[in-house]
Amino acid sequence: MSASREMALNTLVPNFEISELNRPIDLRKVLKTDNIIVDFGSGMGTHAIALAHNNPKIGVLAIDVHTVGLIAIAETATDLDLKNIRTHEGDGIDVIKSWLLPESVQEVHVLFPDPWPKVRHHKRRLINHSFLEMVFTVLQPGGRMIFATDDESYFAAAKIAFLQFGRFRMNFEDWDIPLTTYHQRAKRLEHKISQLSARKA
Repeated sequence: MSASREMALNTLVPNFEISELNRPIDLRKVLKTDNIIVDFGSGMGTHAIALAHNNPKIGVLAIDVHTVGLIAIAETATDLDLKNIRTHEGDGIDVIKSWLLPESVQEVHVLFPDPWPKVRHHKRRLINHSFLEMVFTVLQPGGRMIFATDDESYFAAAKIAFLQFGRFRMNFEDWDIPLTTYHQRAKRLEHKISQLSARKA
């Protein structure tokens, strides 16, 4: 890691990290807005930063396992003086499962997660009944989860998981959010992109 990144990790990232907050965490109080979006698997942070920068009335939590992306978010958020974004380094399951106050999140975005294309690895895919149960619990009534992938087999399996879960209203056109870096790449490579919005009744 370069010296500048190490400095950002030690001095900037802690300003945004949520792990030291008292639980259950109500991000509506932390970020002073009722509209909280969780970017689950935020990558290099282009999507999370765009959400926070384009609408200061939205609060954003960016979660990712990779330190470099969270450093990028912290640097950009600091440069832009964004007060409405927070981060967490980790796989995020614990955050959704038990850190956040139930019914306190307006949207959860799961955009281009690892598709684990090999059959023996399908059990590692994020979209399953257990994860949908966690998301459903943390969403406010009327809140939604957005899912997108350029892996057709993953999308087919995810649709089945949503249908079997049975408590979301699915829509395949309800889509108005900034594109991720991976989404832009997938479009450039002319991959088929599949997406859905699942709304809590």
